[in-house]
Amino acid sequence: MVMYGIDFVDTIVVRRSVEKGTKTIIEPLKSMKWAGKEFKEAQEAKLSKFGSLKIASAKGTSTVDLTKMSRTILPKLEGHYISTRRGTELLRL
Repeated sequence: MVMYGIDFVDTIVVRRSVEKGTKTIIEPLKSMKWAGKEFKEAQEAKLSKFGSLKIASAKGTSTVDLTKMSRTILPKLEGHYISTRRGTELLRL
């Protein structure tokens, strides 16, 4: 018996169409590393494999070393306030 959506173990399964729509594959949902800490860690792992790779910029007239590029550091939001309810209330994070 094949179940679509959420099965008895509460795991989400994905149904994909492949080969011009003639075949379907049912597989568990994989974690997506496109945002957040997981993305940063995956990105750093990929960059460490390349070593001192240079990329071209400014229409190919200059190069930038990947190891010397600045990294984005996310600030900690603990203790900050955000406004809610049309700006009439403040919530402390």
